[in-house]
Amino acid sequence: MSQVEILSGLGGKLSAAICVRHQGHSLLLDAGGPLHAEERCEWVRHTGPLDAILISHDHPDHIGSVAELPWDIPLYCTPAVATALPPERRWHPLPQRGTLSILGIEVTTGRAGHSYGGVWLHLDIGEGVFYSGDASMESQLFAFDTPPPAKLALLDASYGLYDCHQIECQSAIRALLSEPAVLPLPLSGRAIEMAIWLSQLEQTQAVDWTMDAECQQVLNHWAQCDADALRPGVDTVLKQLLNRDWPRRASIMLVADHGDGYHDWPEHHLLHTGYLTPDRQARVAAGVEYWRRWNVHLRASDLIQLADTLEAQQLVPLFTSFTSGAAWRDWLGSRLCINNTLDVNDATETEPFYLSASR
Repeated sequence: MSQVEILSGLGGKLSAAICVRHQGHSLLLDAGGPLHAEERCEWVRHTGPLDAILISHDHPDHIGSVAELPWDIPLYCTPAVATALPPERRWHPLPQRGTLSILGIEVTTGRAGHSYGGVWLHLDIGEGVFYSGDASMESQLFAFDTPPPAKLALLDASYGLYDCHQIECQSAIRALLSEPAVLPLPLSGRAIEMAIWLSQLEQTQAVDWTMDAECQQVLNHWAQCDADALRPGVDTVLKQLLNRDWPRRASIMLVADHGDGYHDWPEHHLLHTGYLTPDRQARVAAGVEYWRRWNVHLRASDLIQLADTLEAQQLVPLFTSFTSGAAWRDWLGSRLCINNTLDVNDATETEPFYLSASR
């Protein structure tokens, strides 16, 4: 009997750690670190013996606890993700798109649309186990590959039941750019994606914008990276952006996020577009900083689309709360499953289990 145990990532925005046990072997999918510096990842103490670690992408909540696990456990990731591993940590390459046998399990990978070098993972166990890691189908920068069928789907649901299209997000952000604005952005993706968007806006309207030196360095790096990791034609757009003149100041400024607050930019509005720390949540609530979402995760309708593509009979939404269990049931129907532990071979027979709102 094969089994999937969600060590962390179920019931809230938590670090990612999923253990798959099959034919006497244990594989860990992601080894996420804490989302906040003051937190600890207790799941690390409850893994049991591991035979391999597979990392979906290089964001801290998916890779940040690698150093806490024994260094002799074979670790698999793409070469791009390996650059975020602790120094001297040995690793084995995962393809961006391909198949690899790990401990006798056929593991298929595909581009996940969320980050450079990030992949989803499909394990040929039972009738298929699919784990998305963080994923997006809307990125203008990163490609998302269609996965093979899997009866059990563990999907990124970081946005819960939110379902606004990226076009709506762009419109809401554009409305706040009529005044001088600074957008602190992660260099791992959104900074360059928003640069692509602003360059497209320039084709129909005047837009006074620039990027800081760190964003420009990342742009230069990616313009020379493997174009296969990106959407078709994006490498050409990146090379065109390289030829721009970048003024030090502009009405709209894309800057590397170093925990900036409104006091750092007194002549601009501070506009956040992603995850907010508690401090930033408080400042947004007080009206001294602003927030509009730029989609980098799967929306609710994306979960449905992906589940249909996979022909999934069980869907486990990860990295989200379930305070509204009825709404989740209405949206996903009988496919919704919120078990910490699942017997893979019984995926077509297991009754869904719903978390109470108090958990």
